[in-house]
Amino acid sequence: MEKNIKLMINLRRRLSLHAFYLSSGLALEAAAYPKPGNVHRLHDFSDIKFEDFLIASGVSQMHMLRGLRRGMLLAKGIMLVNVYGDLIKDIVTESMRISGGGNTNLGSSLLLVPLSIALGYLRVNNYEIELKNLLITARDLLRKYSTINDAVNYYKAVRAASPSYIRATDNTGEMPNVWDPEFISKIRSRGITLWNVISFSSMYDLNSNEVVQGYPRSLELTIYLLNRLRIHGEWNRAIVETYIYQLSRENDPVIVRKYGSEEAAYVRDEARKLMHCVDDWLTCREKVAALDEKLYERKVNPGSTADLIAVVVSLYSLWRQRRLIRFSNSSSS
Repeated sequence: MEKNIKLMINLRRRLSLHAFYLSSGLALEAAAYPKPGNVHRLHDFSDIKFEDFLIASGVSQMHMLRGLRRGMLLAKGIMLVNVYGDLIKDIVTESMRISGGGNTNLGSSLLLVPLSIALGYLRVNNYEIELKNLLITARDLLRKYSTINDAVNYYKAVRAASPSYIRATDNTGEMPNVWDPEFISKIRSRGITLWNVISFSSMYDLNSNEVVQGYPRSLELTIYLLNRLRIHGEWNRAIVETYIYQLSRENDPVIVRKYGSEEAAYVRDEARKLMHCVDDWLTCREKVAALDEKLYERKVNPGSTADLIAVVVSLYSLWRQRRLIRFSNSSSS
């Protein structure tokens, strides 16, 4: 009996820690500076402040824990009618309600919640996290277990966040437009699951595409972050470098939808120029800061890139689990 109690206490502690690791990326990504075009500790937006991300990180932790527990239920063969969607909705709406600010975590929640389910499903029986297996499992479980209720609640999350680039005039094909007043009845009558929704969205939305593909960018960027830390061991610099690296690789979909492909290509090309100077950080940081000011003045924000980097930090935290921001090769073993 006493042994079972200790095992239960250890399991709860382990799940709580993993919920923290998953939520940590929301705060640690936002803290890194200068990140061209996005909120950080030296730049706020009119509706979103740096502190809003700290609140969102704290709020998301309890919902990551709910996700871990649901994953454990799925592993036992217990079917659920609410798996993903209400977690995403609760993270978004409660973060906004508590902070009083705008949307900080719709995109990142779509990426993180499936990871919490997968972690619980895999039982987290030891401290070694095999990231590639976790990411593929997150994708496969969402495809298998997401429900109609999940789709309804995800729509509610999007409506609450109200991103300016999602419009009532958007052509959504067989999927109900998020602003359609009859979206609930249409989702239910057509049997649309959350997997159906993000599969459709993956054609133009980076976060949806990332989940559907099994998080390939996230894995590559986590490795990139780790390698930069092994080179110089400077936490803030490594986060900014990883952000710039992703920004240089593809057009940010948020910029595309808000400002057009030409503006997105400009930001991508500017990031590519910065990639030539990352090994000379004193010079490069000035150039990164200059681009940050330019994009801030133009109100151009690579929101999808920021969401992705937040998830990368969470994955790094899951792998690392100690001395997260004080990296050295001597302490990495």
